[in-house]
Amino acid sequence: MLEGIRVLDLTRLLPGPYATMLLADLGAEVIKIEEPGTGDYMRHFMPRVDGVSVFFLAVNRNKKSVTLNLKKERGKEIFLALAREADVVFEGFRPGVMDGLGLGYEAVRQANPGIVYCSLSGYGRDGPFRERAGHDINYMSVSGALGITGVRDAQPVVPGIQVADLTGGMFSVIGILAALWRRRREGRGAYLDMSMTDGLFSMMSIHLANFMAAGTPAVRGDMMLSGALTCYNIYRTRDNGYMALGALEAKFWRNFCMGLGREDLVSGHFSRAVEEDPVYREVRDIFLSRTTEEWTEFAGRVDCCLTPVESVKQVINGIYARERDLFIDVPKPGGGTMRQVRSPLVFLEQEAGEIKPPPVLGQHNREIYAGLGLSETELAVLQQENVI
Repeated sequence: MLEGIRVLDLTRLLPGPYATMLLADLGAEVIKIEEPGTGDYMRHFMPRVDGVSVFFLAVNRNKKSVTLNLKKERGKEIFLALAREADVVFEGFRPGVMDGLGLGYEAVRQANPGIVYCSLSGYGRDGPFRERAGHDINYMSVSGALGITGVRDAQPVVPGIQVADLTGGMFSVIGILAALWRRRREGRGAYLDMSMTDGLFSMMSIHLANFMAAGTPAVRGDMMLSGALTCYNIYRTRDNGYMALGALEAKFWRNFCMGLGREDLVSGHFSRAVEEDPVYREVRDIFLSRTTEEWTEFAGRVDCCLTPVESVKQVINGIYARERDLFIDVPKPGGGTMRQVRSPLVFLEQEAGEIKPPPVLGQHNREIYAGLGLSETELAVLQQENVI
């Protein structure tokens, strides 16, 4: 889909690399520009496979890697030369870092007026927090998303996935694709100021709008879709498993009750999930009377939005992942393959392209720099001078 699009990827860790992997899976040529000797910090995280972090391998397939020292004048010259032939520059440093290097949007635009330049940061290029360091948990807390996550009358709960990082990456991809489409129409590039915290504010839209319009605050564990209702909740089973019931619509709640032979519970559709409510207590006790396997069998024959809360091991071996072909064999840099989650973007009648292994640090130096006309002798000198 994106064949012919070249992306210069200066990002590290999770948000940017996840975004550029989505672009690479769609066929873009993604070139990771990494610091000589060190590279993306996530290369060194534990656990490792063949000496490379599993986390790095999970979000860097289908990319190329070059090493380049952007603090060296010759490194800056080479970067601008690469940018002249690129469509997208994607960086994830704190605001001002690229400008300080002389490689910000204005400098790159002078070299390539059509460039789409995406800056992804925690809090954006302006505002009171622009200089602050942060991680997913901080962006979650500032946006209010962390404050509404968890159980009623208990402390907030850190989500099991990095919501701000991943949504920040996805919003960046949306912005990049939109900018590329406009460039195709109008011939001009764009600068994208992407904030992971802004992305979470967007994800919080209904809760923030509700308070601004009606004055109704979102309360942790006590909202319609986060624990307030009996019909939409999580229940423990007899063997200490959990089932997720999502019978929000009347038909699904009725199916659930009738499947139990409990027509008397139908009228309690929107009962509150509190100890004082008899419908909630009854439903909770009913769930405790059967095993997870028995409830899973029930869910298979009664159309009521009921599913087991599965572990990672169960998900990997489960029928859903198998029937949807959610796992693919990705070549490892040292040979062999490893299983990974495929791209969620599925196009009918579109053949899957070749899957390339996550790159070794600097693996494509010769290929990419030869395209700039640099000779083997010049590359050897650049390496000796720690430029590459």
